Amino acid sequence: MWGSTFPELKGRVAVVLGPSDGVAGAVCRMLANRGVRIAVIGEQPDELEDLVDELHWLGAEAVGIVAASGGQHGGGAAAMDAVRASVLTELGAPDLLFVLTCTNRAGAGWHDMVDSGLTTTLQALQAFVPAMVEARTGAVVTLAPAGPDPASTAVGGGVTALTQHFARQVAGSGVRANVVTWTPRASIVDDVAFAALYLASDAAASMTATTLDVAGTSIRL
Repeated sequence: MWGSTFPELKGRVAVVLGPSDGVAGAVCRMLANRGVRIAVIGEQPDELEDLVDELHWLGAEAVGIVAASGGQHGGGAAAMDAVRASVLTELGAPDLLFVLTCTNRAGAGWHDMVDSGLTTTLQALQAFVPAMVEARTGAVVTLAPAGPDPASTAVGGGVTALTQHFARQVAGSGVRANVVTWTPRASIVDDVAFAALYLASDAAASMTATTLDVAGTSIRL
């Protein structure tokens, strides 16, 4: 069913950042089924290689690029610039950017959540959005967690505010930026991925600086 939606995405270049075993992986598979050329950015080489092999099996043109998470423990802005350079060399300028790094991995503490979620989102937006603005086209989708712990709450709010800030900054340039919020749970990963795909598609061409809540049955006050 999903493979027949958003056919206009065929041939576009997408950059997808995030763990291969979560929303990012699901987004990649949906993009592959629509003929999108994909650059997958991840931290775990083995998982990344497995996902890229799967995307090739689905018939997609895909490359995997290993990059550390942002922040004081990661590669920082310079590493993200290197990722951008690799994407340009391998596939060309991206039309779509998915920053899907916000997850609740077991044992993740405050600094890990902030680094992988908020800091990496900032660095990815800084690295890729200016070229989209120059081309006057592009769609950005970020992922904000709606979890029960303070770190998820802070990171989710920060990612949402940051994405909306960039959306306002590039308003009128043809570039859109929107957020999917979710309660990290395996049972709704495909729903979250499809919501991200919708926001990147032409069906959401009039939407920017908005939040699409796919929190499932979670009640957020």
